[in-house]
Amino acid sequence: MSSRDSAASIDETLTVVDSWLDDYISARHPDIGRIGPICPFTAPSRKNRTMEIRIRYVGHSPTPELIEEIARSSLREYGLISWQGRNPMLRALVVVMPDLHSEDTKLLDEAQEQVKDEFVAQGLMVGQFHENCQVPAARNPDFEVSRAPVPVLAIRAIALHDIFFLQEHRHWFEKYREKFGKYYTPESMENDDRVRVEEYVQAARKYGYEL
Repeated sequence: MSSRDSAASIDETLTVVDSWLDDYISARHPDIGRIGPICPFTAPSRKNRTMEIRIRYVGHSPTPELIEEIARSSLREYGLISWQGRNPMLRALVVVMPDLHSEDTKLLDEAQEQVKDEFVAQGLMVGQFHENCQVPAARNPDFEVSRAPVPVLAIRAIALHDIFFLQEHRHWFEKYREKFGKYYTPESMENDDRVRVEEYVQAARKYGYEL
């Protein structure tokens, strides 16, 4: 492939990712199970110039170890980026693997599962998106929300709504509680999003925390 062809391929990939971010991730969807866009942080992140997009090629024979190393190196890179925007909650790193073939996207699912502990320990979420992704929406298990036209790993700060993804293990919940437990006051638990609050309450009781 010539340098011109390579540049054209990168430009095409970025165009596809931009369209996906704007037309799907930043948009509302009737099956998401709540009001608002699929990801409420994407549009503000892009507007505030706190989203970075990187392209990583995996070659003809990707291995689980390679995909995991791409994820881990992206975690290190996240900590080294000179972010333009000032709001750390809007910082996002989107890692695109355009040559990861459809039959190999399961490697992305496996890598995400293997590295999640490391990301959460640093206050970050990591999610995978690809054409075969079966991850369901938090409020609608019948909607496979994490579909994308190209394979992607997305990295961002843990947010208030992430209780849905961090209640499965004690150390994940403790990291969430460390950051957001103060927001679950009697008043907020009475008036806030009932589904999210109930998820928090169930996890807190499961792990022996007083409310």
